[in-house]
Amino acid sequence: MQLYVSINKWLISIVLQCSLVIKLASSQGISCFQCMTTDPNNDSCQDPFSSLLNPIQTNCQATSVGKNGTFPARFCVKIVGRVTSVDSDANASYLNAIIYYRSCLVDNIMDSTKALESSGNFRLKGFQSMTGSIRLQGYMGLCSIDGCNRAREFTSSLSVIIFVLFFMKFISAFEY
Repeated sequence: MQLYVSINKWLISIVLQCSLVIKLASSQGISCFQCMTTDPNNDSCQDPFSSLLNPIQTNCQATSVGKNGTFPARFCVKIVGRVTSVDSDANASYLNAIIYYRSCLVDNIMDSTKALESSGNFRLKGFQSMTGSIRLQGYMGLCSIDGCNRAREFTSSLSVIIFVLFFMKFISAFEY
């Protein structure tokens, strides 16, 4: 009977801790890496990516189309490509350079394709605060898990966190 009561208390504790984690995660923006290529010859934003040089931005805030202010982000984005052309107002030194851009977004910029990844030609307006736009050929990926714009093979999951908490609680229950 004593073991049954201990297991029930333990399960209730796990459920409460998980609901607290889920509530905290749902009340803020996603966490994303944010960086842009500033110097194509010395770029800390490129792959292989270093989170030591580019720490993750927690509770990422971004603008939304047609709204004023910033809002909790729902997506992380990674754009990689070779600059194929620049407008007359843009910095011509980017021509033929490989650009990396990682950030967070409120709106799904891939909504028209119904996909989370796309390869092809893209245009970036206001890149590096320039007045014109650049066109590039490359890859764009959108994701909705914390830190997912690090690299393609990087993934994390709330279920993994819950499993680790569950396992730690399970082990500690049998230590005494």
